[in-house]
Amino acid sequence: MTIAKLRVRFAETDQMGIVHHSNYAIWFELARVKWLEERNMSYKEWEESGVSLAVSELNVNYRNAAKFDDEINVEVKLTVAKSRRSHFEYRLFRTADNALIATGRTTHTPTNPQGQAIRLPEQWLSQLQEQLEK
Repeated sequence: MTIAKLRVRFAETDQMGIVHHSNYAIWFELARVKWLEERNMSYKEWEESGVSLAVSELNVNYRNAAKFDDEINVEVKLTVAKSRRSHFEYRLFRTADNALIATGRTTHTPTNPQGQAIRLPEQWLSQLQEQLEK
């Protein structure tokens, strides 16, 4: 599991002072890229080789509000790694009180530069499968 730390910026909040729902997808990506980097997998290298991991599904379950200046820990783990899809799961906590802010999951489909679904090349698939977490 990887933990990405962030601090809620004012621009990420809505008129009610609560983090706008659109930011969760960005925070998931931040944690996912960190997860790959910590395992010596470069998303940039994948892209340069012609493989993208397109987000084909995004789920978020909101538990508590996050507000401006809250420090948030985003936990991420890989739970499925197959040739045509992978799943990452997320849990977000406010560090001040360890309150669960949200949980989520992203599903990824490997695509080529034209955006067509492809099989993940074996070299990338085997690296992901070695990192599966339950």
